[in-house]
Amino acid sequence: MSKALEALETFRSTLEEHHEWPCEYTFKFIVPSQSLGELKSLLDGIVHSEKESKTGKYTSVTATATADGSDFVMNIYHKAATIEGCISL
Repeated sequence: MSKALEALETFRSTLEEHHEWPCEYTFKFIVPSQSLGELKSLLDGIVHSEKESKTGKYTSVTATATADGSDFVMNIYHKAATIEGCISL
């Protein structure tokens, strides 16, 4: 098993161990401000807040959604990973 696949399985196990589904799950991202629209599109329908950095170069985004399982959470992170420069916390 590759290290990346192993890390994903570890993350899935951790989610399953620490959450009872459905539950409120908080996502946190830092994204280049020029890519904010892309992230907001991904979070369509999910309540979120934004805070721009002092220089305006980056925006931090906190989103809270009702997750029905680890697949929902992992799907959001997987899609966010396709946004150039996006950091998931």
